[in-house]
Amino acid sequence: MKSVRGFTLLELIVALGIFGVLAAMAYGGLNSALGNRTIVEQKLQRTVDMQKAYLRLREDLQQMRDRTARDEFGESQPALRTVPDGRVEFTRGGWRNPLTQPRSTLERLSYTLDEKEHRLLRQSWRVLDPSQESARTETVVLEGVDALEWRFLSINSEWQAVWPPPQDETELDTPSSVLPRAVEVKLETRDWGELTWLFKSS
Repeated sequence: MKSVRGFTLLELIVALGIFGVLAAMAYGGLNSALGNRTIVEQKLQRTVDMQKAYLRLREDLQQMRDRTARDEFGESQPALRTVPDGRVEFTRGGWRNPLTQPRSTLERLSYTLDEKEHRLLRQSWRVLDPSQESARTETVVLEGVDALEWRFLSINSEWQAVWPPPQDETELDTPSSVLPRAVEVKLETRDWGELTWLFKSS
């Protein structure tokens, strides 16, 4: 009767060692692949967020309308104006009303930078001439924004940092509600660096 020879203890230890090395290499490769996938998904999502922010700005700015408004204190304001606190406020048209509510298709809104949270915010009111009691809707347009700058191309093809542009004695008859020919938005982002978007007014 022939004896059956099995593996020796040394052979088992060597086999387990090889298996352990191969398992570690496989795990490292899998972990690296999963990590790269997560990074790619984050970058793709960031790209989508950038595209959405661009489209939201473009839709709003191209729908600007030459309609003045009154602020919460009842004072008349231009159709488009820059505010000392960094906000840009304007009237836009084309506000959809699928429920046929008793409101205008014009909308008063503003864009501002939340410096504390590093967010670009869109603020809007349900009425064109908001009072101190008027409710305001706030939407986060883009995260990770460190700085925001605006420039406006005047009818004289000159870039202005504020709007309405300063008027000299020869321009006193120019209505302050005239809209710019184009609007430039410059964003300083944490991951994409500086972005400059140019929008032509309608």
